[in-house]
Amino acid sequence: MNSYHVKRKRNIEKGIKINEGLCAEIFEWEDRHKIIKLAKNINSHHDMQLEYLNSQVAWNNGVPIPQPFELIYIDGRPGIVSERIYGTTLMQYFQRQWINNTLGKNDVMQFSHKEIAQMTARMLYKTHNVSVENMPSQRDTITNAIKHAKHLTASELESVVNMLNSIPKKQQLCHGDLNLNNIMIRNNEAILIDWMHASMGNPAADLAEFILMIKYGELPLKDPIREIIIETLIDEYTKLSNITLKMIDNWMLPVAVRRRSLGILPFVEKRKLSAEIRERLKKYTSIK
Repeated sequence: MNSYHVKRKRNIEKGIKINEGLCAEIFEWEDRHKIIKLAKNINSHHDMQLEYLNSQVAWNNGVPIPQPFELIYIDGRPGIVSERIYGTTLMQYFQRQWINNTLGKNDVMQFSHKEIAQMTARMLYKTHNVSVENMPSQRDTITNAIKHAKHLTASELESVVNMLNSIPKKQQLCHGDLNLNNIMIRNNEAILIDWMHASMGNPAADLAEFILMIKYGELPLKDPIREIIIETLIDEYTKLSNITLKMIDNWMLPVAVRRRSLGILPFVEKRKLSAEIRERLKKYTSIK
């Protein structure tokens, strides 16, 4: 891992709160061109350090992300100071589009769903072109999540792990948490934020996660739009890379099991993922 710069500061005046998640708060910092992501828990040092180091790796290798500046402490709380991105998350973009359509407004959005999917594919391709050492193993992370999944039997879990182990290993930079709040559009480019779960592994796993999220997530998207986004993303990415649809499909079962085990998912999404998992397990065990 790269070395990192830590400053210990206390009682510093933070700017306006911009956003808040489960584990951190986002504030303006120093000027309007920086933010600080401040952990809510003073015991979150390891997680924030890992995210900062992962962000350094991505930034230093030309991945389109906010520039990370330093890891600091405010009243014992670790925080990452980084570039402020003036843009819109995909979730915000799709929500605004959904509201406009619901209210019958004729506002023309800047980008179509296909254009957003193409920008996302190009951004992911640039990310996956990076290969470095000394980062967490994607395969180990997913395997561990699968082994602790409580919604499958022991024999089913064994089948999923066996399938995962049959997939060729790769050592490319992967994000590991592709959701609509972690992808931003700035000008004509997709930007990837929140690098807590980055690892070295197979790009097809990232793509499988994005597809499952679009397909089953509680999102402001109608089914035909979901299909357009998925088809466009796959088409654009496979044109740029040597990744095939079959390679992506091989990752759908293990990634679905890992995603289904997340406690924060809505019930409806979990139910749909369970159906997908059962169907794929049935096919996998029938051809073994």
